[in-house]
Amino acid sequence: MLKFFATCPLGLENLLFNELKDLNLQNVKETVAGVSFEGEMKEAMRACIWSRFASRILLVLSRFHCSTDTELYIGALGIAWEQYTDAKNTISVAFSGTNKELRNTQYSALKLKDAICDRLQKAYGARPDVDKHNSDIRIFANLQKNNEVVITLDLSGKPLHQRELHRGTGIAPLKENLAAAMVTRASFKEGNFIDPMCGSGTLLLEAASILTDTAPGLMRSHYGFLKMLSFDEEAYKELQAEAQVRHNKGLANALANNYVIYGFDASEQMVSIALSNIKKAGFEKLIFVEKNSIYDLKNPFTNEHKVTLVTNPPYGQRMGNFNELISLYQTLGQRIKENFSNATAAIISTSKDLLSCMRLSYDRTYKLFNGSLECQLRVFEINDDKSLSNAKDKRVEVALDFANRLKKNIKSLNNYVKRENIDCYRIYDADLPEYQAAIDKYNDYYIVQEYAAPSSIPKEVARRRVLDMLSATISVTNVRGSNVILKERQVQKGDSQYQGNDKKDIFMEVHEGIFKFKVNLEDYLDTGLFLDARNIRKLIYKEAKDKDFLNLFSYTSSVSVAAALGGAKSTVSVDMSKTYLSWAMDNFRLNSINLNNHDFIQADCLSYLSNKDNDKKFDLIYIDPPTFSNSKRMQQSFDVQRDHVQMLSNLTYHLKDSGTVIFCTNKRGFKIDIDSLSAYGFSVEEITDKTIPFDFKQKNNIHKCFILNFIRSNLTHEVTPLVENTRAPKWSGSLSKKAFYEVNDKKDDFKNDRDSHRRHDGKAFNKRDGHKTYGSHLNKDNNFNKNDGFKKKDRDNKVFRKARVWGPAE
Repeated sequence: MLKFFATCPLGLENLLFNELKDLNLQNVKETVAGVSFEGEMKEAMRACIWSRFASRILLVLSRFHCSTDTELYIGALGIAWEQYTDAKNTISVAFSGTNKELRNTQYSALKLKDAICDRLQKAYGARPDVDKHNSDIRIFANLQKNNEVVITLDLSGKPLHQRELHRGTGIAPLKENLAAAMVTRASFKEGNFIDPMCGSGTLLLEAASILTDTAPGLMRSHYGFLKMLSFDEEAYKELQAEAQVRHNKGLANALANNYVIYGFDASEQMVSIALSNIKKAGFEKLIFVEKNSIYDLKNPFTNEHKVTLVTNPPYGQRMGNFNELISLYQTLGQRIKENFSNATAAIISTSKDLLSCMRLSYDRTYKLFNGSLECQLRVFEINDDKSLSNAKDKRVEVALDFANRLKKNIKSLNNYVKRENIDCYRIYDADLPEYQAAIDKYNDYYIVQEYAAPSSIPKEVARRRVLDMLSATISVTNVRGSNVILKERQVQKGDSQYQGNDKKDIFMEVHEGIFKFKVNLEDYLDTGLFLDARNIRKLIYKEAKDKDFLNLFSYTSSVSVAAALGGAKSTVSVDMSKTYLSWAMDNFRLNSINLNNHDFIQADCLSYLSNKDNDKKFDLIYIDPPTFSNSKRMQQSFDVQRDHVQMLSNLTYHLKDSGTVIFCTNKRGFKIDIDSLSAYGFSVEEITDKTIPFDFKQKNNIHKCFILNFIRSNLTHEVTPLVENTRAPKWSGSLSKKAFYEVNDKKDDFKNDRDSHRRHDGKAFNKRDGHKTYGSHLNKDNNFNKNDGFKKKDRDNKVFRKARVWGPAE
């Protein structure tokens, strides 16, 4: 009795086990990624011809303990290789697994090959040639954790999922054994079958094979066992003849019962490929394929047979954009409900989110793998009671109330947008309680920023609403799915290609009146431009003429740009992140502002404003601190409500007499302490209403803004530094033009900088995480180029920063 092992993809083990049991094989045992069995060579050949789920059938030649290369060589030399092949056949050897001594699989394969060739040299006086790609005899060895090596001979040749129909395929072809598993899990054995997105027709062919009792290997011309010395040609011909008879009988039975298999695809090219494949397989009388979009899907069957629908839609992994796929899956679910009552449907995807968009109640789920992609196959029994999300109306439009509100908002903003000459603004901000998100428009792109749903809302419901918003936004705005970007509060496991984590360094130019700004829509939680500060920038533009201007927590310095264009004598922008300051310089260059009178200082802003020895005094200061921060680069934590009086009092170190401070905060419920600030020479006026742009009026608590006018003679209280200054850290300093090009710091500027800068007490978007340092500058065409590194001669030009920008000496 010979021992065999059938390999298969993960998730197909049970199907393969049942299949081999049905073939009357002996001692069948299921394990991970395969099934072992026993029998004679004729039974193994039968398994090769009839298995729909196996990848390979392997003959187990030997098992032995193997700790060293010597033990491997001796054990392999003891196998009677001359019984299986002669020196005329070419061979290939593959080895997997390692231990302390056998640490290189290529070396282990070489030792195994030497043992085989030495044995055949002794038996036949010649050594076989090695052919890694098209060998006659394939040998596999697997070294297991217990130092037992299993040596097998491949009876399959090419993998069994390759049915050898020489068929054409599409961009993301489905392996035949996975397709067979999907059809089988849908319990299809007889009746009508349809794949509404059939591609090259793999599912159609596997369904036809099952329906007509056709052996998957009927048309294969090559197996590994054909070159074995023990090959029994008569037994093989007998198995082939039996398979042909069963195919003929099964096909005739299917046609007599008027069973029909239909396939649709939106691509004319794929329809042509599918028809060609079907003809090669001999199923042209049974399978029909037409060009048709999923959006126009109808039930094509005119008989009363039960219908099974199985399909493999795009996942957004290898083809298709995720946002556009949301609409596709929603449509697929709706068309199934409308046209295939009492049918069985089986849909596979890597994304549970996309599967949930179909709004079908599933009866069974299975974990399968499409190559390396982990997938879920959901099986649905379609009936009005269980599957319809709204039994009274099968044609429910997705997020109709949200879509109508979005249309209304966009229409109401048209005049404002034209008047202000802006191409970036907010079009929706949680207007409806069921749809909690903010949506901002940047040229032809839309950023959907998800708010955290209340704990009373189930996670799956909240997630579905977000996906509905994406689909409705695409539909209302009529843009491509790739132009709608979702930014979530937290990174979810799985579907991570839909959350903007991969840094693309793709920038866009936007306009705001006469201002131009560089924004990045995907890499960071914020885009580089705070839209709610639009009126503040206009205010500073009007107030800055002939003044020295200081911008603290400057971010990308859009406010500094406004000051400079408004005629400021000089500007100083201070931020902890060198990357943001480099971005700020890009904004200045984009607006054709000469940098000579404008400085960009990398520093802890709290330490900078606490420095009473700074000689530079300013007429106008803008400060927009984080709501809370505990950055490792800062000496202490900061809370704007707790610390705002001391922080603003420290600005008196930097203000000229009769100077002005514009103070903005995004903390909800913030209350300014006017009485305490008056002791530091400030008179306070709240100007929040004037600084809220039209597109933010519905959420007029987006920020609070105050003007503080300073009269030094009114300062009656001693100012205490917010931070005790010591020597300035090495990373701080003034960025000159040359420093702008030295952007490849060893440390990540973003990891601890400006945490929770725009936090809105429970409604905000959490800290920026995973930011990376980059560099960019304008080329001669005034466009942004990614700076991927610098030549050695650039690095050799040392950049000399000012010795002490802020803080006392040692």
